[in-house]
Amino acid sequence: MVFDRIDELCRMNVLVIAATERELTGIKEISFAHTTVKVHFAVTGVGLMPSTYAIMQLMANLKPDMIIQLGIAGSFDPALRLGTAVAIKSEIVADMGVFETDGYQDIFELGLTEKNMPPFEQGAIVNHHDHLIMAAALPAVVAVSVNEISTSPHKIALFANQYKADIESMEGAALHYVCSMQKIPFIQIRGISNLVGERDKTKWKIPESLLAATNACINLINKIQ
Repeated sequence: MVFDRIDELCRMNVLVIAATERELTGIKEISFAHTTVKVHFAVTGVGLMPSTYAIMQLMANLKPDMIIQLGIAGSFDPALRLGTAVAIKSEIVADMGVFETDGYQDIFELGLTEKNMPPFEQGAIVNHHDHLIMAAALPAVVAVSVNEISTSPHKIALFANQYKADIESMEGAALHYVCSMQKIPFIQIRGISNLVGERDKTKWKIPESLLAATNACINLINKIQ
């Protein structure tokens, strides 16, 4: 299902998902009184595999017209201010390949699959629902999804340079992959809680980033009512 304009998203079944319950707390407290939109909430678990399974099950059971993934993320770009929110334009699975002494090769460079095998486009999974990204009124960024939080300076530099990544999460690519294959409109909204590699959590801004992402999600839902 593809929508050309935001006002066409009427009488919708909207599913808001997050990896953890904490990431949904703020938005679950909101009452969406309008009858044009039914909002469901679900926790999908941390990581790509639990998220993929959960999203598929939720699609089958709830048949959502649109899915919003809400969460926090680390940033590779110091220009992205901590405590603010972004929308993800494209996702890359950044740790599906091999690390060797001369660098890193992903599955596309290894010749294990084609860079343009759907839903991939030059190795990325792109969100083409530009009307949703525009309606969210957030910076549109490039993200990588990983199964291990990046702390190694070598890996951090590799992801930032090789993939031109702005942020890192552990579930985004699951949303992009499943929704692209199932042709369900989607958007991923994340608050920037920390710089990737920063382990001093006193420097993180988790409450602020969650608030920014939650407010952006609420504003988006209000626009489609």
